[in-house]
Amino acid sequence: MKLWIKGLLLSMSIVFLLTACGGDQPKDPNQVTVFIMGSEGFSQELAEQVKQELQTKLGSTMKVTVNTTPIYSAEKLTLEYVDRQDDIIILPENDMKAYSVNGGHVMLDKDFDSKKYSRGVTMGSVSEEDVDQQEKHLFSIPVDQMSMFKKIKYTPDNLYAAIPVFADYNKSLKILKAMTE
Repeated sequence: MKLWIKGLLLSMSIVFLLTACGGDQPKDPNQVTVFIMGSEGFSQELAEQVKQELQTKLGSTMKVTVNTTPIYSAEKLTLEYVDRQDDIIILPENDMKAYSVNGGHVMLDKDFDSKKYSRGVTMGSVSEEDVDQQEKHLFSIPVDQMSMFKKIKYTPDNLYAAIPVFADYNKSLKILKAMTE
C-alpha cells in the first residue's frame, strides 16, 4: 500500500512540474530581447554595452534585455529557438547558415541591401513549413558591418544577426535597423 501512495505522489509531482513550466508566455510588446552567442561565448560586459547602446537608440518606451552565455553551447542555442522569446539572435556563421537552411530565419532582402551585406546572403528555406524549398537570400547582417558594434569596438567577422521566424517582424526590423544605422 505504501508503494502505491509513493507512486501516486511521484506521478502527481511530475504532472505538477510539467504544467508549471508554462509553455509560451505572452510577451510584453514593449520588451525587446536580443540573444548573443559567439563561437567563444560572449561576455556580460559586452552584453551590457550592447543593451545600453540599443536602449539609447530605441528610447525609454522599449525595455531592452540582452541575454548571452559566457561559453559556446549548441544546446543553449537550440533552446533559444525552442523558447521563441528572442527578437534578434546573434550567432556564429556556421549556426546562422544551418538555422537558415532549416527555416529558422526570416529573409531580409526587402528591407536591407543584399549587396551591402553580401556575407549575410546564404542558402535557406523560404518557408518554415517547406524546408526543402531552398533559395539564396539575405538571412542575416554581419555584426562587423553594424554601426552599433563598431561604436563599442566589437567587430568579429564571424557573427551574424538574424530575425527568427517566430519573432514579430516589424519590431525585430526596428531593432535590427537601430543596430545598423
